Amino acid sequence: TKGPDFVLKLIESAKPAQAKVPLGFQLSESGIYAVDPTQEKDDGTFICSSLIIVAATRNQDGEEWGRLLEFKDPDGLTHSWAMPMSLLSGDGNEYRSRLLSMGLTISPSRKARELLTTYIQTSHPDERVRCISRVGWHNGAFILPDETFDTFGSEQILFQTTSEPNHRLRITGTLQDWQINIARYCIGNSRLVFAVSCAFAGPLLSLTGEGGGGFHYRGASSIGKTTAQLVAGSVWGGDKSKGYLQSWRATINGLESVSEIHNHGLLCLDEIGQCDAREVGEVAYMLANGIGKARMSRGITSRRRFEWDLIFLSSGEMGLSELAESTGKRIRGGQAVRMCDLEVDAGAGLGGFETLHGFDSPADLARHLGKMSKQFYGTPIRTYLADLVNYQEEIVVAARNIRSSFLTENVPSDASSEVGRAASRFALVAAAGESASEITGWQPGEAINAAAKMFRVWIEGRGTKGGSDIEAAIKQVRVFLEAHGSSRFQSVGDDLGKVNNRVGFKRTNSQDQTEYLILPESFRKEICSGYDAQMVAKTLAERGYLRRGDGKNLLCRESLPEIGRTRVYVLLSSLLNAEVN
Repeated sequence: TKGPDFVLKLIESAKPAQAKVPLGFQLSESGIYAVDPTQEKDDGTFICSSLIIVAATRNQDGEEWGRLLEFKDPDGLTHSWAMPMSLLSGDGNEYRSRLLSMGLTISPSRKARELLTTYIQTSHPDERVRCISRVGWHNGAFILPDETFDTFGSEQILFQTTSEPNHRLRITGTLQDWQINIARYCIGNSRLVFAVSCAFAGPLLSLTGEGGGGFHYRGASSIGKTTAQLVAGSVWGGDKSKGYLQSWRATINGLESVSEIHNHGLLCLDEIGQCDAREVGEVAYMLANGIGKARMSRGITSRRRFEWDLIFLSSGEMGLSELAESTGKRIRGGQAVRMCDLEVDAGAGLGGFETLHGFDSPADLARHLGKMSKQFYGTPIRTYLADLVNYQEEIVVAARNIRSSFLTENVPSDASSEVGRAASRFALVAAAGESASEITGWQPGEAINAAAKMFRVWIEGRGTKGGSDIEAAIKQVRVFLEAHGSSRFQSVGDDLGKVNNRVGFKRTNSQDQTEYLILPESFRKEICSGYDAQMVAKTLAERGYLRRGDGKNLLCRESLPEIGRTRVYVLLSSLLNAEVN
């Protein structure tokens, strides 16, 4: 890896005694001084505490040049910052503010501030470092804001942005602390094991060709939803107050930047009820799709779009569909598959847990895990990334084998393509959890069993292994017949006059079943509104609820009062008694 140790190696070649210092400046242990090069003895004017220009930086396109700066704060702690040169334009307040915040001492005089800019701008170190503005994989290296994981001898790569990134990719404690206080209590608890496995799945997305997506832990208050998120987030980082959790209470634009800093990782979004219910479906689709909106800058050039590829873990008392339906909106099957609803209640009478590992109550275990997740975090993923970089081929091959076995063993042969896509993500989570078993301390099979259980939970909650859109459409047809079967269908042979707002006719067949003869326009525009009417009719025919015409025709030719001979859809009343998911 290339973190502080890598920077220190570069610093060795740029110590005050050897560093290339611009003419007119003097670098010493005590600081940077402006000196008159024509004077043999000049104590110089103090500019700032010792600041070493370690290397020149640039992005993958050879643009956005910068400097890698290194210095010590008043406590003697070493800081490094890949600073974009663009921050030197204007008055330079932004870059000086960052340096002051990190502990560099800067002279308050105006002249000294100007000289500091000159010192940095005219320094031309020999070392070169490639800088990337997005967390995640780049040319075989995994970039974090403060550390780079790559193989020996590859190009030096660091993270660099023009503004200070808002993230919680931090470390406290040791891996052993995390294993003892958090990971071991996940064993036997499917919701916790699955959540932690999600945390290790992000880095495998691009390596296995799997697309991003999410899972939504749904359930009553205080049942363990947030606990599972805190535990999963502790794999990546956190802080002392909120752990690794982000909030659904944000605009779509705000979530774009949040998502990008979690690229190839895990994003935890707490309490979906805080999201605008009118936008929740669009947001779920955006998070899984991984591309923000295109926008224009103040000039005529387009700004860089935010991009990401991640696994996200959401929570809330309501599911995605329930929340959207509260505003009269409908969640499409594609949206629902991108964020799979999972019931948190494990059914063991212990809320989201199946075993308490000696704790007196679910609340006690939840409190312990919540507290420990804010105390020990960040080390698991860094250990995992180091292994993944060095043993990438072996880990990816094993992950693909686990994925293949998982799909064979858990996905019904007649499952819809929607179910297949979701199952592939569950399989990746299983593979990720297994590949991290030496880090978590779990026995082989723990992550696979948890993922298989959660996949079954999803199927049961969804109510079908078929396509959710077609099931919803058939339900809509049935509900229409239940509501309007008497009022908007005219009985064939009825002499009582016309029916207001008529959609068709009805009659009783020889099997004593009611047949609904529906006019094609009414079927398409009203009864199947929002869905593909042809696909709905085809599915109804396959299930025996729609009588076909001649050959493969879905429409029958019938003679109707006042209309004459015409084509209609003939629906059977047996649909009203069928179990429609």
